[in-house]
Amino acid sequence: MRTLRPLLAGTVMVLLLVSQVSLVVGQEDTDAHVTGTFACGPAGEPTVLEDDSVGLWLIPGSCTVAMSDPRVSGTMVNDLQEVCFAEAGGACMFSISGELTGPDGTWVGTGGSIHDATRTALPSWATLEGTGAYEGWSFVFYAADQLDPTAEVSGIVYEGPPPPWGDSLPLVPAE
Repeated sequence: MRTLRPLLAGTVMVLLLVSQVSLVVGQEDTDAHVTGTFACGPAGEPTVLEDDSVGLWLIPGSCTVAMSDPRVSGTMVNDLQEVCFAEAGGACMFSISGELTGPDGTWVGTGGSIHDATRTALPSWATLEGTGAYEGWSFVFYAADQLDPTAEVSGIVYEGPPPPWGDSLPLVPAE
């Protein structure tokens, strides 16, 4: 009996240790709330189509993404469509399609933004689907001001399909 108790205690300790190690190792395969920054800028010359009331800019872009989860950190290349309205005091809306390259795969999807009422901040959001090692995962995020490269971006990474996004994006010029 004396030998059995230490053996049982040792077995329990080993099982507890193994379960803790598997939790740490498995962290990369769990849903997560993430925070970080997207430092973005133009990656080439824009194409501009405009008249007296509306301007449409097609802008290639690039972002350095530094999030709290390495799965959604890396470089993002995107195509940005910006439409601005003269009658609305120059208010602008954006539609973004892009690809974020992480360490083990990519995230592909669309997003959008619209200037706030002061026209000094650019709240933005996006929904990305994972490919490669991230197949079957989604990354959804929100940035209170995409114009500020130090502004906090907040999002979630989860296993499952992205939320429905609708058919109105990306923006296309009216015929």
